[in-house]
Amino acid sequence: MDKIRPTFLTVLCILTFIGSGFAIYSAITSYTTADVTAGMTKDALNNAMDEIENEAETEKGAEFANKIIGAVSGSLTVETIRNSALASGISAILTLIGAILMWGLDKKGFWLYVIGTAVGVVAPIIIYGGFVGAISSSGVAFIGVIFCVLYGVNLKHMR
Repeated sequence: MDKIRPTFLTVLCILTFIGSGFAIYSAITSYTTADVTAGMTKDALNNAMDEIENEAETEKGAEFANKIIGAVSGSLTVETIRNSALASGISAILTLIGAILMWGLDKKGFWLYVIGTAVGVVAPIIIYGGFVGAISSSGVAFIGVIFCVLYGVNLKHMR
């Protein structure tokens, strides 16, 4: 007798289909517009640095802000943006395939989903490093871990 997919697993899979589909679209867009994004970001950060220097109450505060902005600016190059987009796309494809397999109650999909989530968490740290990498991976880690736990609760329904 075939197992029936629980409603909770169905909802998780549908949310993953939407989220992973959007992430794939975003990765493609980010990859193709990396040069424009890097230029706009650099300009915006330079303007922010100028403003901070003009309005800072203390020299140490301005110095601290300039260090953070400099780190962010140095990390967001065309190459790193494209590498991040590729990694995000791979992560999203893995989580999407994992959700498709779990939709069919295949337990292998859970492990594929976990691998996709791990790629999404680790890749920004490797690509950007430091502050930017930590911030980039924290959102993926937060949502990804929650979904991994929720999918894990449903493993008993999979074969």
